[in-house]
Amino acid sequence: MNASRRHFLRQSCGLATTATPLLPGFNTPLAMGLASIGALAAGQAAAADTSGYRALVCLYLAGGNDAHNWVVPTDTASYLDYSRTRGALAWPAVKLQALSSAGQASGRTFGMPLELAPMHKWYEAGKLAVLSNVGSLVRPLTRTEYLAGGSALPPKLYSHNDQTSFWQSLAPEGAASGWGGRMGDLLQSANAHPALTGVSACGNAVFLTGNTVQQFQIGESGPVRIEALDRAQSMGSTQTAALLRKVILSSGANPLQAEYARITQRSLDTTALLTSALSSAGIPALPTGTVTLPSGATLRLDQDGLARQLRMVAQMIAAGSGLGMRRQVFMVSLGGFDTHANQLRDQPMLMARVANSVDWFLSVLQGGGLLDRTTLFTASDFGRTLTSNGQGSDHGWGAHHFIAGGAVKGRKIYGQFPITALGTTTEVDNGRLLPTTSVTQYAATLGRWMGLSRSELGLVLPTLSNFSATDLGFLA
Repeated sequence: MNASRRHFLRQSCGLATTATPLLPGFNTPLAMGLASIGALAAGQAAAADTSGYRALVCLYLAGGNDAHNWVVPTDTASYLDYSRTRGALAWPAVKLQALSSAGQASGRTFGMPLELAPMHKWYEAGKLAVLSNVGSLVRPLTRTEYLAGGSALPPKLYSHNDQTSFWQSLAPEGAASGWGGRMGDLLQSANAHPALTGVSACGNAVFLTGNTVQQFQIGESGPVRIEALDRAQSMGSTQTAALLRKVILSSGANPLQAEYARITQRSLDTTALLTSALSSAGIPALPTGTVTLPSGATLRLDQDGLARQLRMVAQMIAAGSGLGMRRQVFMVSLGGFDTHANQLRDQPMLMARVANSVDWFLSVLQGGGLLDRTTLFTASDFGRTLTSNGQGSDHGWGAHHFIAGGAVKGRKIYGQFPITALGTTTEVDNGRLLPTTSVTQYAATLGRWMGLSRSELGLVLPTLSNFSATDLGFLA
């Protein structure tokens, strides 16, 4: 079977998802699937470009990050609006580092907290960008439309489970696949080991689940092994491991047992492959020294869960080319961002953990000549309210996000950075920001960098045609 035929069949299989309502209640039409078939048949877009090696890394900030304090307007008028609205949650101006070349309206200036200094360094070096006011949208939405309600609104706003699912899949909780996994469906044929197309270092996630791609889960120290199979003796016998292997790999007489045996064998084979490849990846150990933070608190990266996840991803990226990989999508995660209370106490450490872990990750990749092949981006359930509940902030909507890597056109804030005040056209209620950039547009820009064509992006992102701007320009 030639490559073009394989590509057509691969895309056609994905149409089952596109033709099904991915957003319950929004009646995504069958016509969308038929239009995709027509586009493919007419040859309007080429197959995915999978030359070279590229890795996409999702850093998920679980709980809903209050990004209003991660990028702060600092010009006099804007900071006054910000501080009045945020009240006790406002970051002191003296504890902000200026961002140059912001890319926003004339006269507006911005800063990052000192806790984010390791990321600020990459921003100023042109390898990190900010994408402002991103959130779940089915189509562009005005404040008037939001207040009117109805089918134009994304489903189940402000719900952790549903908005986590929407960010990762573009559908509420219960989605069968995520957009990272659907990218993998179209890219996996370029890889010598398709099982390693989507890799999670933070457990099971819908983001990496495809229609055909199955995410491979890896621990902070490497592949998760079936320990009993490695024991020389178990339960008083040297034969236990061999007997256990025979039982779990038996295809049996029913489809369920056969599928279990197939997946287990794939796990064993992939574990053996990775154990060898990772041992020679050449990624240094995490530093054991203590980092003193601006708050006076301390941090050790070798004991930090996020840093350990990112080190494992760095090892996978370093081993990728040698394993015959061309395209990989990874996911790491850090929790603790649901800051209804104790926000001023907890937020500095959360910032520092992210900034120092990302800094180490980017530095190691740069030292190994791998930074140009890697793009890391942040995601979260939602933003938070501009207003305080007395101790923290509540569930919001739009938020700012970061993209870092060698291909990033950094030292710039993309999108429309809002006025951080109440009563504006982008503030809908209680300080919640109406997003001016959608998750779909964010994902499309990342997918284009991974080599997907416009028609392929339409398969991965079923509401893409609702947005006029599908490349936000932050990647070369």
